[in-house]
Amino acid sequence: MGPASATEFMSLSAVRPGMTGHGLTVFSGTRPERFSVRVIGVLRQFQPQLDIILIRCEDERLKHSGIAAGMSGSPIYLEGKLAGALAYGWSFAKDPIAGVTPIENIVRELRRPSRPPAGPSLSVPQTALNGAENTAFGSLAAGNPGAGQTPAPIAEPRSSAASPAAQPLLRSTKDTGSGLAGPQLVPVALPLSVAGLGPRAIEELRELVAPYGLVPLQASGGGASSPGSIDEGFIEGGTIAVQLARGDVSMTGTGTVTYLEGSRVAAFGHPMLGIGDVRLPVATAEVLTFLPSQSMSFKMSMPLREQGSLLQDRPSCIVADTSLRAPIVPLSVRVQTAPPGTNRFGAGLLPRSAAPSRESLLDQSFHIELAQHRQLTPLLLSVVSSNAVQTVVPDVAEAVIEIHSRIRLRGVPAIEQKDVLFSTDGVTSKLLNNSTGIRQLQELFNNPFGPVHVEGIELGIGVSFRADVAEIIGIAVPGDELEPDTRPSLNVTLRPYAGAPYVRSIPIDVPRWLAGQALKIEVQAGPLVKPEQAPAESLSDFVDNLRKGYSARTLVVTLNTLEEGVMLRGRLVPALPASVLATLRPAGGSRRGEPYKRVGRTQVELDTVLSGKQELTVLVRDEVR
Repeated sequence: MGPASATEFMSLSAVRPGMTGHGLTVFSGTRPERFSVRVIGVLRQFQPQLDIILIRCEDERLKHSGIAAGMSGSPIYLEGKLAGALAYGWSFAKDPIAGVTPIENIVRELRRPSRPPAGPSLSVPQTALNGAENTAFGSLAAGNPGAGQTPAPIAEPRSSAASPAAQPLLRSTKDTGSGLAGPQLVPVALPLSVAGLGPRAIEELRELVAPYGLVPLQASGGGASSPGSIDEGFIEGGTIAVQLARGDVSMTGTGTVTYLEGSRVAAFGHPMLGIGDVRLPVATAEVLTFLPSQSMSFKMSMPLREQGSLLQDRPSCIVADTSLRAPIVPLSVRVQTAPPGTNRFGAGLLPRSAAPSRESLLDQSFHIELAQHRQLTPLLLSVVSSNAVQTVVPDVAEAVIEIHSRIRLRGVPAIEQKDVLFSTDGVTSKLLNNSTGIRQLQELFNNPFGPVHVEGIELGIGVSFRADVAEIIGIAVPGDELEPDTRPSLNVTLRPYAGAPYVRSIPIDVPRWLAGQALKIEVQAGPLVKPEQAPAESLSDFVDNLRKGYSARTLVVTLNTLEEGVMLRGRLVPALPASVLATLRPAGGSRRGEPYKRVGRTQVELDTVLSGKQELTVLVRDEVR
């Protein structure tokens, strides 16, 4: 990163109205440029235990554009000393007046010790990237701001802010909850530079990230600077990009570097997402243009080279470390369209090691790396997979969609699932979000047993434009009662989409021991059925339970009786005597066994997608005729 910083600080107590100075930010390319500022005053208790410095920007460019999205973190120097980071602006303001987060608050966060990484928040030391495979994980030692460097002296910070998550620069009074019309002083918005997303996916992303003050803007995916641009790494006033996705789809939140200390970098002057201790990739970036706008001026930029990992996303700033690398989740999405009149997808749906040619309109693949985080990764997976389908198959028509997923976990066998869905509107993002694979990813990150590290995700999505679905609309058995020790037929009435109902007969076993009992019969489409499984007692049990389930082409018949068994230590033990059941029922002092109603099931594979469920209760005769 270069030699230790010799930057002097100006404490908040020394700031006076009328002081002049300058800020640093990038208007174009990678080199910061100065803009003149003058202090208006100090706004006390702007947020709980946070004061901010009010300044007026006197640069002609900012008089024309106002405070622009992407300027968050621009260092502000007064009388040659670093006073803080430009971080706040007024919505609908005519003049370029800004709020500055004091340097005391920023440095306090910069020197905050990091928690040891765990699971999806692991970060990789830079030295581990020199080998062929990253197997060593670690974090910056607590309290070490930079090897061999003495931290610059600074007065004790007044406070640490406790602000809510960042909100958009232009926000309505509906969002503020105050009920008062007029301008609001809010964090300057962060441009979320996106590439590889179509219009529908961008709108979906816009809704998801709006509460965090992120503004999706179409830009280049990055990776190479423009002719004449120089990538010197992170510098004060330079651009920093937090990468949420990269590859065939790129999403990066961009702002400005405030201050460097050893391997640590402070930026933004306010939170990005407000999620605290976190590991996300950070990169240098190039500003393509500075675009003034009446609604909101912004910088349009693209990421250049990965330079480290985000450590903290705090109220006063974000903090990154250039000695670390954040974990990522490699994602491959393959989308296939069945040829007209067929429902076949060649040699399988999951992505192959050799990606299919993009010249084939019926078979295209996308390769993306996602940030690994328990909240962000499922959200990003939803947007990216939806975009892949919209790119290849934007048709709004009746379709059968097959979704094959494989989630590869460290130390655990991969979880593979196959979904079959029907839609009258083609492939929608809502439909994909309801697929098993995407829902399982969220469950894995939120499991109660321990952290998981996702090593990769593969999605294969096949679309066949045909109306191949049937709803379960009725069930019937012969007679009013069933004979014990027989195998009668259960008649299931199915109504296909735009077709006439028909009956499918399914034999069910009625054993002798059911004589004299009431029998509840449930017929359901596979996805509506909860599989037979005991509560998980470990992460291994939890993952094994995720593997269980029924396809949408499976018709499941469930027989419920009143005879009880128990779920005990992760296993099902049916048909126990009443005295044993009484012993194993839960007691106040310990967890022993949980009673359940014995369940017998029959499953039948059909060649159509099923929906709906029906049930009836019948009596089994007391005697065999």
